[in-house]
Amino acid sequence: MKSIIQFCINSNIWVAFCVLGLVFSTEILLETANFKISQFVFFSTIVAYNFQRTIRMKKEHEHSSKAWLDKNRRAIYILMFLAALINLYLFFGFKSSTQLAILFAGTLSVFYPFGIRKIPFAKIFIISFVWAVSAMLLLVLENNIPISQNIIWKFTSLFLFVFAITIPFDIRDIGYDSQDIITIPLFFGAQKAKNIAIFSLFICGIIAFFQYVEMSLIMPHLLALIFLYILASIFIQKSDKSNGKMFFYFWVESLSLVSYFLLVISELIF
Repeated sequence: MKSIIQFCINSNIWVAFCVLGLVFSTEILLETANFKISQFVFFSTIVAYNFQRTIRMKKEHEHSSKAWLDKNRRAIYILMFLAALINLYLFFGFKSSTQLAILFAGTLSVFYPFGIRKIPFAKIFIISFVWAVSAMLLLVLENNIPISQNIIWKFTSLFLFVFAITIPFDIRDIGYDSQDIITIPLFFGAQKAKNIAIFSLFICGIIAFFQYVEMSLIMPHLLALIFLYILASIFIQKSDKSNGKMFFYFWVESLSLVSYFLLVISELIF
């Protein structure tokens, strides 16, 4: 069982499920769904994350997952190949606007390990933007949902949420990131970085409240989101580079999945 969990985490299958959780959350909030988009986001996450890590490990002599990847390299390559084939098949079935958004986000993902991440503070903003595009914008474009003020606020809130829960990973990577990669924790310090993350979640809460006032968010969803932001703030405050791998890769990462379950539970209770 332990080896299965380790494989899911190290192969980025777990992070793919977490991004999928955000897609499902968006479907609930926007009252729409698209199974092909969900599939594409899941498999593209597997391809992108494993590609980026493979490139980084070739450049870096030390990495927390290097030994595992060296041992399971063939399995990862097969997984990436199969996921890429599925994505290629799905891609040509999407609308041109969706395809353009995919190509733009994909370009950022491909070039991310080749120097983009070395632009000061770019690392976290690229991750947050690509996740937000994957979890919301693709669905909006493919389902012909008008990009209204409501959509813009929801996209902004999703961006800030991903931004906030990504900061703990930058805190963890303080010992791994080279000095030419300027991240928020490296520049401001770990505690100030946590404060920035928690403030971002506070803004998310404000956005959710105003959307409720404007009747673009129902009470059960408001309560679910507020609880999510409080829970995320607790995990962020407890983040430290001395925490074990499972704390970041499982518990912090799982906050994206928790968002979906909280929204589902809120509808069942209320």
